[in-house]
Amino acid sequence: MSKELLYKINGKNDGTLKHFLDTFQGEPRIAWYPSAGADFRDLLYLNPKFFELMPIIEREPAPPDIFIHTDYFPWSESTFLDKPNVYEGSGAKISIQTIEELPCADLSLDPQIMNSPKGKYAPGRMIFLRVGVHSNKLGKFSVPLIYAFVKNESFCAKMVLPEHGRFSHVIHACFSGVFGRGGKGTGAWLLHVLGKVGCEVFVTDGYYDDQAADKAALELYPELSGPKADLEMIRALKSEGWSSHGAMTWNLVKAR
Repeated sequence: MSKELLYKINGKNDGTLKHFLDTFQGEPRIAWYPSAGADFRDLLYLNPKFFELMPIIEREPAPPDIFIHTDYFPWSESTFLDKPNVYEGSGAKISIQTIEELPCADLSLDPQIMNSPKGKYAPGRMIFLRVGVHSNKLGKFSVPLIYAFVKNESFCAKMVLPEHGRFSHVIHACFSGVFGRGGKGTGAWLLHVLGKVGCEVFVTDGYYDDQAADKAALELYPELSGPKADLEMIRALKSEGWSSHGAMTWNLVKAR
């Protein structure tokens, strides 16, 4: 389950992530943002106070307790996390408060689903962050977040599913194959794993047409295969509010 996955990621570390897990009552709700790059705006838009600003008619699933971002390298010549401030705009500022190095993950980088990395990248490196948010509309709060420099597909197939990991929320915005961000697919394969990871809410820009890399991901990692999720939209945010790549929608993942 969720704690087993997080303990697996933590390894033998006796630091802040272990303290979070040891003191957390029950199973933490995890939001997963594959191909996150340097985007931390999910911390704003999956906050309960944001839900109050854009309420929906029906009861909304509870927000996440911890976030996992994955991306095998944010961009060429990256200065990612070299400075504490990682986002500032629209009346909000997001900054790194603490960093803990976690054990590296031994996961493959598959040429069928990614371009060869150039510039700075950190394959397999994993870090635990405490991220502080200062927002005019949402107030001040701190969020625990794991950043894993791994390929999304191998992370899900080889780390998440074997531990029966559960993600309450999955975010899909400007995926790696869009606008040449490093991958070759749109993330269409995610629709096949939402049910497997127990996802309740899928937040997406809607760009998930099947590309060759998405099909290759299912062939390389057959454990990712499964029926596509049925989605029911409950909220929409204009393109300029987040991805600038089309409206972002919040979708309930319907049980089959």
